[in-house]
Amino acid sequence: MPVASSSRRKSVRSRREPSSDRIEEDYPSQYAGNNDDVEGGDDEEEQPRRKVKQEKKTRKQTRRDSESDNDPPAVADDDEDDRIDIENFHDQPLDKKEGGKLSGIAQDWEMIRKQIHQGSFSLAKEVATSLADVLEGDNANQALSEVDDIMKTLIDIDHEMQSHEKTLSGMHQQLMRGEPVEGAIDQYEREVKKRINEFNDRTTRKKYGSHDQYVQFKQGIFEVQNPGENIPPINDFISTGDDDDDLEIGGVTQDFKCPITLMMLVNPMKSSTCGHAFSGDAIRDYLKRGPPSGKSCPAAGCSQKLTMAMLVADSSLEKRARLAARRAQRDEDDSDVDDDNVIE
Repeated sequence: MPVASSSRRKSVRSRREPSSDRIEEDYPSQYAGNNDDVEGGDDEEEQPRRKVKQEKKTRKQTRRDSESDNDPPAVADDDEDDRIDIENFHDQPLDKKEGGKLSGIAQDWEMIRKQIHQGSFSLAKEVATSLADVLEGDNANQALSEVDDIMKTLIDIDHEMQSHEKTLSGMHQQLMRGEPVEGAIDQYEREVKKRINEFNDRTTRKKYGSHDQYVQFKQGIFEVQNPGENIPPINDFISTGDDDDDLEIGGVTQDFKCPITLMMLVNPMKSSTCGHAFSGDAIRDYLKRGPPSGKSCPAAGCSQKLTMAMLVADSSLEKRARLAARRAQRDEDDSDVDDDNVIE
């Protein structure tokens, strides 16, 4: 096999080397050229940025210098126009346009108050009547005293929420009369605090004795513990050393018997006009036999007209009736045991 001579190998290598040199020379020159283009573009973009930063820095310095000389602050450009000077931004007066907003907030307070506290009042009354039914003596007094404190706290919170509601309603009415409200936040806080302080300065009887929920709370306990007896005035339930005028609420007897069946109330329905209660099935049957315009109330001595539309279901009364019947039955059983012991 023929072998290439050394001179031939050299000639081949010499032909390849220029091609390699040209590639190496071309590539660095192209790369360097590209770098020049990129660097040149970066410099062109960087120059406007530096210029903007320098202008903003100059404006800030000018504004600081003008403020130090008690001159009006320099007018800011670009995004600084949207900045609010909080220190010098005072409470703005309200006008008629904001009246609807205040009314809406007042309604929100009312809705929250009713949703929270109506359920809380009902729960406290149910717990109290249940405790009055199952406990006696000191145990009953201690437990009911704790529930009584909870009930008073609920009334305090309820009044505080009403203070916010009524204050906003008053400001709304002021705006509707065309009277601007100056210093709205200060006026709002001042009026709420005034209403709360006025309530706290009242005597215990005046704070709670005329509150419907508290009256129902106390009456429910008394009815369970003393079935068939007249309910005394509410001031007899409130222990206080305050010199108050008596609140003559009470003096009535809650009859848990239906005027129609003369039996214990079952699924009672109460008249919204005269306040008498009847067993649900009995009053429906009674009114069904009368004209569509209604019939006279079947309770003795009452001449009020009754229709089904005037009657509402009263689950609270039904529960109190069951508790009163249970206690009356328990007292009767105890009385029978005592009689048997005497006979023996």
